[in-house]
Amino acid sequence: MNEKDLMLTDLDYAIGDRRMQMLKAAIPYMEISQQRALSMFIKWRELVRTMEFFNENGDGMMSVCSLEKGHTSPADMLAAVKPYAGPGEQEIIDLLVNAASFKGSRNGAGGRSPFSMDQLISLLPPDTQSRLETVQLMMQTLGQV
Repeated sequence: MNEKDLMLTDLDYAIGDRRMQMLKAAIPYMEISQQRALSMFIKWRELVRTMEFFNENGDGMMSVCSLEKGHTSPADMLAAVKPYAGPGEQEIIDLLVNAASFKGSRNGAGGRSPFSMDQLISLLPPDTQSRLETVQLMMQTLGQV
């Protein structure tokens, strides 16, 4: 992914600081030893700011989070994650969302889906299956938190 394509998340904005961004922009113009030291300092400051952010927000929730608006489904989470994904990962996310909505519409109408999720996944190329398993693991982990 091209670094120009990277987007900031809500957490980045919550802990962000213009001075830190200025320091990051200056890193390529320094000697290697200075680059290492400054990079570590910046990451340390971001970690400290993250801890401070969650200490100040006792419930641990970001005020900009969709949870306040009732968007708590896995599909909502996937929609929030999709803009940060690469093209292949976006295809997997679309597949997951479409498969879930297809399954829900078939089962919700009293019918039974003709394919199981495992059968649908088995039709994918091996590298896509691997990425999908990673996404599934991430979703399971988030569901346990």
